Parts: sequence; C-alpha cells; structure tokens
Amino acid sequence: MVVANVDLSHFVVGLTDDNPAVIPPVYKEYLHVQYDGSVKNKETATVTFPETSEHIFRYVIIQNKFNEKRAMCLAEVQVYVTGM
Repeated sequence: MVVANVDLSHFVVGLTDDNPAVIPPVYKEYLHVQYDGSVKNKETATVTFPETSEHIFRYVIIQNKFNEKRAMCLAEVQVYVTGM
C-alpha cells in the first residue's frame, strides 16, 4: 500500500465484499489487521493478512481505529497482492 501526502499512524486495513458506498464499514465487522506504527508522507506501508480460504475480496478499507470521528482523505492508494 502506498500512502501519499498524508501522515498516518495506528490505522486499520480491512477487506470486504460489501460496497462501502452502500454499507458503511464498521470497525470489527470486516476482516482487518492493525498497522501499529507510523507512515510518513510518501512512505510505503505493508500489511499482511492471515491466510483465508481462497476467497478474493473486492474492497479495501483503510480506517482510523482510535479516532473514528476524524475523517481521512487519501488521494491515491495502490494495493498489491502477493503470495497468491
């Protein structure tokens, strides 16, 4: 995941098949992992999900776990899948 023009720390990355425009994501109601660290402007962060069945998810969620009321705006997120 490449995060551009923003500093983030301790955020959650999740996977879901539910369209976030139709069903807003609710923390802990989707497969997720916690990123426990800080990502500075234009750095790359990597998260690893535990192996699931051969299910491929359609949507990636990036959510601020500790401050759900603060909005997060990302200009570009690139997702790479490895190990498939």
